[in-house]
Amino acid sequence: MCAKDRSQITVLSQTETIHSFSEMLNFSSCPSFIRNTQGEFLHTSPLFDKIFLTSVTSVAWFSALPLKTKIELIQSEIKSFTEDSSVLVRGIGFGDISWTVFIESFHLDDEKYSRWVFIREGEAICDYSKEYADFSSKMEKYIDRISKTASSDWAIFNLYSVGFSHATISKITGIKEQTSRNTVRHIKNELNFPNRDYIILSSICALSYGRIVGNVIEILKGDVNFLLIQ
Repeated sequence: MCAKDRSQITVLSQTETIHSFSEMLNFSSCPSFIRNTQGEFLHTSPLFDKIFLTSVTSVAWFSALPLKTKIELIQSEIKSFTEDSSVLVRGIGFGDISWTVFIESFHLDDEKYSRWVFIREGEAICDYSKEYADFSSKMEKYIDRISKTASSDWAIFNLYSVGFSHATISKITGIKEQTSRNTVRHIKNELNFPNRDYIILSSICALSYGRIVGNVIEILKGDVNFLLIQ
């Protein structure tokens, strides 16, 4: 195996990076989308399209929301942008279903974006909130620990946690796909979590997902000082 310093890390262009973030939306359990500070929809997840956009565009869908709902969501997004924080908006009704909407902001090349995740109330995040919060705390400690080691584990786990495929992780870091798979398998055994959705929902519940996204952005910018093993 040979080590690469950060000057050798593959750094994606802004366009490629934004496109790569669409992978963050493709985990199956929750509909989601990413938009910019101008309110433009950049990516919507397949599940969001299936549930909310069966016969309308994303712009038409948002425009048709009740005024009170729209104001509450926009105010929450503004709070996320201005405070660089994550916000949970509960009890948002779409049709006959009530949702909790998770809104977080992230920066990329001096631009801000927001990511919205829709969680059906009465399901995962409500039923297992303490369990998710406990796991999120355990996971953060683990991430801190592996960040101090000279290996690719920190980068792989952060990228995997937000939804990147092993193929994309390989493209970003320069490691082999099988190395990424083996690393995730090892971490999964050590932290004892069933799947990627569990990581994402745990982080959302604990409002710590923004930190993982911040780590990913640093990786994509090539601003992390660690060794990547190939």
